[in-house]
Amino acid sequence: MNRGTIAVSTTILLALGMVACGENKDESGNKEITRVEVADSPFRPDDLEKTIDNLVDALGSSSAAEMEVTVITKPLNSGYWEPVRVGANRAMGELELVGQVEAPVVSEDDDSQEVVAGRQSDLFKQRREDGYNGIAIAPMDDSLTEEINTAVDQDVVTVTLDSDLPDSARQLYVGTNNRQAGYTAGQTLASLITESRGTVYCLGTADPSWVDGYERTAGAAEALEEAGFTAIMHTIGWGPETIENDFTVLTEALESADPPVVGMVGMFSNAFRAAEVAEQFGLEPGDIKIAAFDFEPDTLKYMESGYIQATHAQRQYYMGYLLPYAMYSIKVLGFDATTDILKDQMIGPNKFDTGIDVVKADQMDEFGDFLDSLGIGG
Repeated sequence: MNRGTIAVSTTILLALGMVACGENKDESGNKEITRVEVADSPFRPDDLEKTIDNLVDALGSSSAAEMEVTVITKPLNSGYWEPVRVGANRAMGELELVGQVEAPVVSEDDDSQEVVAGRQSDLFKQRREDGYNGIAIAPMDDSLTEEINTAVDQDVVTVTLDSDLPDSARQLYVGTNNRQAGYTAGQTLASLITESRGTVYCLGTADPSWVDGYERTAGAAEALEEAGFTAIMHTIGWGPETIENDFTVLTEALESADPPVVGMVGMFSNAFRAAEVAEQFGLEPGDIKIAAFDFEPDTLKYMESGYIQATHAQRQYYMGYLLPYAMYSIKVLGFDATTDILKDQMIGPNKFDTGIDVVKADQMDEFGDFLDSLGIGG
């Protein structure tokens, strides 16, 4: 295969696949796959594991095929992508595929969405031109649509993860069903609140132009409204100016909202902002109920102190793990056969929902043990 090169400033390779594809065959030439066993735990997703086992069984009855794959994440500016890397590399090893997990490299001074998307697109194009026949990508925005469409036209199996481009020609999305995840978070918060009415803040985004974030936030608001609360969708930010605005808006709400604020639910990794505001306002742990998203260190700190009662963890490990299996299966078995096997977790014709875990404060150690068993703890 004619290998292209790509500048170090554009990408960093995180891990190589184990060996050349297709070497692990039985006497009939069929694919032999041995999965790494997942430890028993209340957090082990048995339905999802059963679906994966069914896919492995189907692949084991098919002729072994060669395939070169890559998984392109967003920039590695948080620990969010480490479970994706671990899961994807494990699956590549089990399938004996050649490939890697990689990410665009950007500097702190040049990390705008436009720059990152451009470097993702360059990396995607390079791998397509290198001859890779499976590419998974977590797209920054829809500027990648044309490149994805070109790849699919050239018979490159193309899958999105974490964030989707449903208007592109990508065959499959693997990740969180954001509407349902938000709805579940809203239900969790509602179950924690002892009052029968009151105002709750959904700290996510009220901007529908960010589809995934809006769907998650709206799902939480829907569940809380159904439970009889007044739900307010607030667009939460990351930069200094938006953080200051968050504190202003939420402090004023705690002072004067009618009906009074009885809870807050954070929809993203900065969900601990709700606990920071409550603490600085002078509330004691549990005075208002707070539910969070993701398993960030600051969130865990506030769960330990009692300000946050529950969080919702996305299954990044399973996102990564499913990608090589899905791409290989689409190539070997075909799209329809693959999605038929995956049907229990499919949302519509092209979306695979990896689900979320609801983790209460008194379950933190148990959930941490499960993450350790997957190799993604700490």
